Amino acid sequence: MSRAFHRYSLLTLAVGVVLVWWGAAVTTEDVGLAVPDWPLCYGKINPEGWYKVPALLLEHGHRWIAMTIGWLVLGMYYWQFAKFKPGLLEGVGIILCSLGFLILIYMGAILAASIIALLGFSWLVLKWYSQRWPLLRGLTTLALLLVVVQASLGGLRVLKMSDPLGVTHGTLGQVFYCLLVFIAFASSRTWTEGRLILPAKQAAKARFWTLALFLCVFGQLVLGATLRHTQRTHLAAGDILTTKGHWVPPVSPPDVFLLFAHKYWGFFVAILILFVAVRARSWLVTLPKVRVVASLLMIMPTIQVALGIFVILTGKSFWVTNFHVLNGLALLALSSLLVATFWGDTLSRDQIDDEDAVAA
Repeated sequence: MSRAFHRYSLLTLAVGVVLVWWGAAVTTEDVGLAVPDWPLCYGKINPEGWYKVPALLLEHGHRWIAMTIGWLVLGMYYWQFAKFKPGLLEGVGIILCSLGFLILIYMGAILAASIIALLGFSWLVLKWYSQRWPLLRGLTTLALLLVVVQASLGGLRVLKMSDPLGVTHGTLGQVFYCLLVFIAFASSRTWTEGRLILPAKQAAKARFWTLALFLCVFGQLVLGATLRHTQRTHLAAGDILTTKGHWVPPVSPPDVFLLFAHKYWGFFVAILILFVAVRARSWLVTLPKVRVVASLLMIMPTIQVALGIFVILTGKSFWVTNFHVLNGLALLALSSLLVATFWGDTLSRDQIDDEDAVAA
């Protein structure tokens, strides 16, 4: 049964890649507001011939793929829910509350929806802690709550025509994908049977550097999402090393400085990835399957920097830009895998072995 759930989680991951790519295409082609209403499309579930209109194919198609992810995550939730003596009230209640939350978002009752969201996440923390939920039970419940929040942000982006909401929707979508990666990893044999053996000091360094790496990559993601939503049709500057002729441009206008920050923070993050990846290879000797992650991270920053340069040189070419987004997602996801590996309580460390030896 656990193997079946793992395969199901991998399917969800595959659909998630398609969703992120499709969402990136929506932003690249600047068709995020091609459909003026939500959750319907011009007042209908499917307007006639919508798939023949490129803008509608991207925007409305994005909604359909997002809905598919929603159903897949709901399946994940109930799969784990059914394994641990579920109470019917919880299963029905979380769905009804989710529907009520979306209705409030549609009605514009943002304060009421925010209170419900806060209560929902508080309930998750309390139940997870008090009932000592297994990891997958908690992660799938969190995924279900997040997919509802993500859907509401997408709807608000349309209804409010807000760029900040678009940036939030884009960044949360990639963090949500990292959660799906964590679920797939936590249901794998590597997680349940693997043994990570490290001295205590090395384990502490590994946790520090991998978490720092994830946060730095996430920061670059936020800069990139802001750049994409504020400089849709063209970039503020077309030079590579300098930005509008400046090595360090003034803060005003903000679009030029934002582009500068994204470029140079990207260079710094690429170096940091290489630094952590080299060290991670030595930390992961006892987990060869995860060690592959470190090997990939030694290659992908170069690809990402090259794609970023070609985004500038080609004037935001559709395919180059979208592959730049996808490779960035892969860097974030692999960084999150390293965090999960070194912070995961299930994987053993040598201090546990020492305790066992003392007990013996």
